[in-house]
Amino acid sequence: MSRIGFLSLSATGHINPSMALAKAMHQRGHEAVFFNVADRERTITERGFKFVPYGLSEYPIGSLAQIFEKMGRLKGNEGFQYFLERMLAQAKSVFRDLPDLITHHDIEALVIDQLFPGGATVAHHLGLPYASLANALAVNFEPGVPPPTLPWPYEDTPLAEARNQAASQQIAQAFTTWRNFDNAQRILWNLKPYDDLLEDSCSPLAQIANQPSVFDFPRKHLPATFHYCGPFLHPEGREFIPFPWEKLDGRPLIFASMGTLQNGLNWTFRAILEACVGLDAQLVLSLGGSTLDSADLGEIPSNAIVVPYAPQPEILARGAALCITHAGLNTALESLSHGVPMVAIPVTNDQPGVAARILYTQTGQVVALDQLTAESLRPAIIRVLMDSSYRQQAKRLQQQIAAERPLLHACEVLEQKVLSQIPQSEVVEA
Repeated sequence: MSRIGFLSLSATGHINPSMALAKAMHQRGHEAVFFNVADRERTITERGFKFVPYGLSEYPIGSLAQIFEKMGRLKGNEGFQYFLERMLAQAKSVFRDLPDLITHHDIEALVIDQLFPGGATVAHHLGLPYASLANALAVNFEPGVPPPTLPWPYEDTPLAEARNQAASQQIAQAFTTWRNFDNAQRILWNLKPYDDLLEDSCSPLAQIANQPSVFDFPRKHLPATFHYCGPFLHPEGREFIPFPWEKLDGRPLIFASMGTLQNGLNWTFRAILEACVGLDAQLVLSLGGSTLDSADLGEIPSNAIVVPYAPQPEILARGAALCITHAGLNTALESLSHGVPMVAIPVTNDQPGVAARILYTQTGQVVALDQLTAESLRPAIIRVLMDSSYRQQAKRLQQQIAAERPLLHACEVLEQKVLSQIPQSEVVEA
């Protein structure tokens, strides 16, 4: 048995796959300890994991909801700048608190979200083996693949490679402030400074992607330490969410969600509701914990059920005909894991890149946020519902994903590449 520390971002799309992997490792005899902000205690402990809070001064109880509410209202450059602000604030608390907490709890190895600020620097400082966990699209750059924050298609041409290279350089420049903040701490701890924050912080032992290879563009230059494993779905690794199942009437089911972060754009929900009016289908619209409630959306169509949260995997497993999504990686992969095609409305972060992969795999359609109206969304919905090729492609990917046995693969990588580095004298007896 090994005692593994999990450093995950607090957003649902990051913590759920991390807990799924932790649950699978627990079933193989290992112990998982989650270091996270105080607001995540119940989410983590109810899944049966040990929880250790950090950053109590920066993240007191109730602060996470305020942060998510603000993030839900921002997009574009404003959203990115707020993201950087939050990452620097979190890195400060990580550098101050986590070395002592990790040492005190006898952690032997770490699983670190690829975007967790300061995590790799703490691992280097403590001399602990760690795996990088890509809960969003992998950050590894190569010229033939557009950066994940951009909606560009895959094109195997010199012009596309030059475009991708220029965009990557601009993104690296935008991360300069974060890199410099991290490097200041690395210098204090006598560690080599980063040249590229995202690439250099990836584990030299194992990068585990919550993404299957069948849902990516063709890659030619990934390191040998990179492993496509996901998606990570475990029935005991996420919170129970009640749902009025008795209201489902047997019509084709459309599930719609704009996620749990970028869900403060009220008009997107209204556009989804209006686009589904009159369809011979039943719409389940999840507000994802938004500050909205159904009363804020005006008249609810008779074929729609609006809920604050929805048990997404269970609804998709009920034979949903379509998923309307913000193109969050987890929602896209859960849809494909159940053979459900999509209509994507990407907002920010890596969602444009996820949407581009939906188009590339022919598992759905995309409607750009700045072009979203009920009138533009409705034809995309009808096209995916009526054209059986989208469902056939989604079913094909479903079979390929299942054949990969994602959690088993990830556990084996973690044990063979990372836990094997723990000195034998330090392995905790089961």
